[in-house]
Amino acid sequence: MSPEPQKVVVAIPAYNCAPQIGRVLDEITDEVAARVEEIWVIDNRSTDDTLERAVEYRRSGRLPQLRVFRNRQNNSLGGTHKVAFEHARAAGMTHVVILHGDNQARSDEVTLLLDHAAAHPETQTVLGSRFSRHSTLHGYDAKRVWGNRVLNGVYSAVALRSLQDLGSGLNLFALRDLDPARYLRFANHLTFNYELILDLVARKVRFAYVPITWREEDQVSNARNWNIFRTALRNLALWRLGRPTSEPAPDRDYEWDEVS
Repeated sequence: MSPEPQKVVVAIPAYNCAPQIGRVLDEITDEVAARVEEIWVIDNRSTDDTLERAVEYRRSGRLPQLRVFRNRQNNSLGGTHKVAFEHARAAGMTHVVILHGDNQARSDEVTLLLDHAAAHPETQTVLGSRFSRHSTLHGYDAKRVWGNRVLNGVYSAVALRSLQDLGSGLNLFALRDLDPARYLRFANHLTFNYELILDLVARKVRFAYVPITWREEDQVSNARNWNIFRTALRNLALWRLGRPTSEPAPDRDYEWDEVS
């Protein structure tokens, strides 16, 4: 089987990450830029100057394919995934790289995911793993590492397949593998990615993990760890029972406006 031609967009969800957004863009190497069609910063109604810094970076001209957008509503992290997927599909893209704007993942490691997809035509969705044998963690709190490993283990046991990471900030999704009728029903909060992975498992979509580098230095996490853990376990139980894992936020607007 020959590799599927890739039309890739890098989508960077950004919320109150003004100190980090420039570093995220700086780390996008010439190699990464040459392999993607466009790079989107999607500002989720930040209350700091994240948007302004992204626009300033675009004006510098270092990344000619960089575009900056702002959600019309605050859709949280999960809702911003939906924005990226829907607009990428409309733009004729085949793949979306989700790269969080907080600079915890390394932007240059986008190539690891693209290389894996190019080498394995049957597996076009490739997820970054913070907890694989060859992953590298810098400054990540030991309690959070333990909590993630426990959750990964529980999900793996219930899903009957190895799930090495439920929500890293660097993932490659093939749009052919995603079903809008399903993911648009998922909640918009921080456990959206967990629901998305369970849906891939339920629909028997082939996907792979690759080890990545993960850093926690000056980033401010938006996660409420206990609430995330509890919601994740509830969703898993509902999924195993064949029931809807969540209800989408009402009256959502997944449109954006380009900022020049």
